[in-house]
This record gives sequence, C-alpha cells and structure tokens, in this order.
Amino acid sequence: MDNRKLMEIRNNIAVLPSLREKADKLRKRIRDAERNVEELLENYKKECVDVEQLKNSSFSAFLLKLLGKYQGKLEKEEKEAINAKVQYDRACQFVDELRKELHETEMRIIALKEDERTYEAEMKRREQELLSKMHTEHFENYMKLERERDFIQKQIFEMDEAIRAATRAQSTARSVMGHLSSAEKWATFDVWSNNGIISHMAKYDRIDRAESEINRLYSQLRELKKELSDIDLNAAPGLNEFDTVTRFIDICFDNIFTDLKVRNMIRDNLDQVNRVYQNLTQLIHNIENRKRELQRRMGEIEHLKNELLLSL
Repeated sequence: MDNRKLMEIRNNIAVLPSLREKADKLRKRIRDAERNVEELLENYKKECVDVEQLKNSSFSAFLLKLLGKYQGKLEKEEKEAINAKVQYDRACQFVDELRKELHETEMRIIALKEDERTYEAEMKRREQELLSKMHTEHFENYMKLERERDFIQKQIFEMDEAIRAATRAQSTARSVMGHLSSAEKWATFDVWSNNGIISHMAKYDRIDRAESEINRLYSQLRELKKELSDIDLNAAPGLNEFDTVTRFIDICFDNIFTDLKVRNMIRDNLDQVNRVYQNLTQLIHNIENRKRELQRRMGEIEHLKNELLLSL
C-alpha cells in the first residue's frame, strides 16, 4: 500500500477512539435522561390528579367558592399541570436528540471499522520493517511528531462536533424564527380584525409550532455548550440569554394580556432568537478559523514526517 493511501486511512480512523468514548458517554446520558423522563411523567400525573381532586372535592370546593378563591386555586393547579407537561415534553425531546446522536455516532464507527482493520494490518507489516532500520534519534523525532499529530487530530474532531452541534441549533433557530414571523403577522392581523376566529387560530397554531421548536433548541443549545467546553470555549456570547425566552404557555392563564401584548411578546421572542441565530453564525465562523489553523499545522507535521522517513 502506498503512503498516500495509508495516510488517508489513518486520518479517517483517527477519530475512532473519540467516537467510541462519545458513544459510551451518550449511552450513560440516555439512561440518566430516561430516568429523568420517568420522574417528570410521575410529577405530571400528580399535578393532573391535583386538578381533578380540586374539581371533585365538594367540601373543599365549597369552602374555596365561599371565600372567593376557588377559580384562582383551580387556575393555579391547572397552570402547574401544564408546566409539568412542558417539562416532560422537553425532557422527551432531549432523550430523542441523544438517541439520534448516538445512532449517528454508531453508524460512523461501523463505517470506519473496515478501514481500521486494513490500517492495523499494514502498520504491523511496516512496523517490523521500520524498527529494523530506524535510528534512535530518528525514532524519537518521529514519535514526537506523532504525539503532536494525535493531539491536533483530537482537537479537530472536537471542533467538528461543536460545528455540527452549532449547525443543528442554527437550523432549529431558523425554523423558530419562521414560525414566530408567521405568528407575528397573524397577531398583527388579529389586532385589527376584532379577534377573528381564523386569524386567532392561525396565530396560536404558529405559536404552538414555535413552542415545539423552542424545546428542541433548548436541548440543542445544552449539547452545544458541552461541545464548546471540549475545545475550551466555555463562554458563548448570546447563548445563555436564551434561557430567559418568554414561555407562551403563560399567556393562556393570564387574562390581562391583550392581543396587542401577545404580538409584542412574539416580537420580543423573535428578536431574541434572531440574536441567538446571529451568535451561532459567528461562533461557527470562529471555530472554522481555528480548525483551519490546526489543519495547516497538520500539513506541516505530515511534511516533517515524510522528510524524516525519506532521510532513513
């Protein structure tokens, strides 16, 4: 096998240890996330029971009605049940994202296994030949370059993972903005159409879609922050503020919100998601620049290794 083909295979399989480690960690995180889903489901069931008990408890309901607090108490219990459902849905979405990522990782491992076997067989053959010819000084220099190369290869792998995570989040943010933009248009129409049923339904249909995508974006940004820590980018400007995005579910239980305020709420969230999208774009650009610098150094290392082997 010629050197060019061998180096191509090696570059391909260099990520296998990191991929296997990642798959193991993902399996553990999925188990933990599934336990969390079970706990949140139990909490949601409990909150639903609290609502039904309040509705069906004649004596307590009588006392609350007598004191003028029944409706407020009922709305409070219903809101807690809805919030529990939102947390459960978000946790389920997070598990789905982890399972999808694990599947993609396992498929990448399977695809590289044959290359790994080919590489190991060729390297074993070459090892015997090289060890019999290589001088001690040449050997030490060669191994030093190999260690640096392995470190850089791992860094490039982690950067690729961060770029993938950021790109997924960016795509979801774009989808959220699309739904919110549509909701904002319907909300504007709703303000001036005397609460027409068609515009009202269309508006909340877009809000529901945006809400679902926001849950996905929360999970993806959580994964992105983890990937950034692997490449010493713990701080990602503009991403942490997304935790303050207003939940649309709160609107359903507050009668003081007018159609105009709902529209303003949509616009505020749209602006905030747009800032996240722009920050993700800049983040991807910065990581790609760092990756190109490492790739240039990789080229220098390969050149030095080839020169060393040719000098034997």
